[in-house]
Amino acid sequence: MSGLVFQGHPGQQKSARQLQASSGLFYEIFRNHDSSNLLLNQADAEVLLQELDAQRIHVALERMNTSRVVVTRPKKPTPFAFPLIVGRLREKVSTEKLADRVERMLA
Repeated sequence: MSGLVFQGHPGQQKSARQLQASSGLFYEIFRNHDSSNLLLNQADAEVLLQELDAQRIHVALERMNTSRVVVTRPKKPTPFAFPLIVGRLREKVSTEKLADRVERMLA
């Protein structure tokens, strides 16, 4: 759909946010009023292929489906828990910077 979105005059390019808003409007109009539009189908296919990497996700899910599940109770947080812990730290009100709190946690 990017070919339909005006990107601005030379030297006065629109911001990524403006381009995204314009693209979103086209997408919603096509979705609501012309759901069989080829551009809409192409946009959906590109998202699945490039952004979500659907084929790789499918392969991973197939591999997980044939794997055995082992439940453990680790004494310390594992690397998979790190994003969750940082998310909780971010929500806490503190005068300490997030990076400093993460550094202290890693120590």
